[in-house]
Amino acid sequence: MSMRWVSIAAALLSMLAMPVMAASTQAPLTVNWYHKAEYLQPVITAFTKQTGIPVKVTDAYDTFDTDVILVSDYKGLTEAKKFNKFQRIQSPEFDAIVPPRWRDRDGQWYGVVLRTRAVIYNKAQVKPGEIKTLQDLANPKWRGRVALRSAANVYNRSLLASMIVHQGHDSALEWARSVKANAGDPTEYSGDTGNIWRVAKGEAALSFVNTYYLGYVIARGEEAKQGIKLADTVGIAWLDQEGAGQPVNVTGVGLAAGTERKEEGLKLVRFLLSRQGQALLSENVFKYPVRGDVEPSAFLKGHGSFVKDEMNLNDLELHYDEADAIYRAVGWQAWSE
Repeated sequence: MSMRWVSIAAALLSMLAMPVMAASTQAPLTVNWYHKAEYLQPVITAFTKQTGIPVKVTDAYDTFDTDVILVSDYKGLTEAKKFNKFQRIQSPEFDAIVPPRWRDRDGQWYGVVLRTRAVIYNKAQVKPGEIKTLQDLANPKWRGRVALRSAANVYNRSLLASMIVHQGHDSALEWARSVKANAGDPTEYSGDTGNIWRVAKGEAALSFVNTYYLGYVIARGEEAKQGIKLADTVGIAWLDQEGAGQPVNVTGVGLAAGTERKEEGLKLVRFLLSRQGQALLSENVFKYPVRGDVEPSAFLKGHGSFVKDEMNLNDLELHYDEADAIYRAVGWQAWSE
């Protein structure tokens, strides 16, 4: 082959390669998962397979620096909105999927999965049905037997804010004072995972945790390390089943205010709220679908069914300072003054 034809062939190959090179260097859409990226990855893999849109999952926790932002709790969602981290994504399509009580009233974010903060108990120390409400934890018979998490944690702040909405300031204050008095060690605070093991080992009879941590603990293989099977040692008490219902909160999804990937980001939001996305989320991140037409995962069904509290989460917004003041007043705190 002459040098002329070699040059022409090389030029043609170069031209053909250019679009491929441009596509391969396009930055992926970014989304975060605050409990380690590996748990969200199966959901994202299914999205990419369906749409062809590459996505990078980060471990970011409420740093609001991805194109699509997932936030763990209503309090974090209100903070993101307050500091203009979101853009408005309200649509009739999304409104038809997510009830008003689980989405932003101004359309900046939507609840994508539900989280439950329930009481767990040691099966050898507590009888099934012995705990029916959060108020039962205030009973003096549990003195020295309740494992606590810091009041600075957003999950506990949201829980007390919901008690204020339902029962008022005085009732919430008395509950916090009594439960703090029932702590096994009034100066020791563990995270939800730590408190699961404290209950499983019999170091405490009771605690209250976000139940998805049970799924994470099992998925990480911690039962073998601890030599304890949680299904044999730890029970879940669903709360207020004859009253307001089990307290729930949301993980919410929004789009970053400054993202240049709005169209692709909305496609991911749409997928997360689809039946397929909801089922995959429930299976892989151990939380409950916001869609009423999607069943929880088999693992979650193993915990039993329950009636959910239908309180509008937007009603919590004005009660966080009040909840923090109550926790400080009773000495249940871990934040420095």
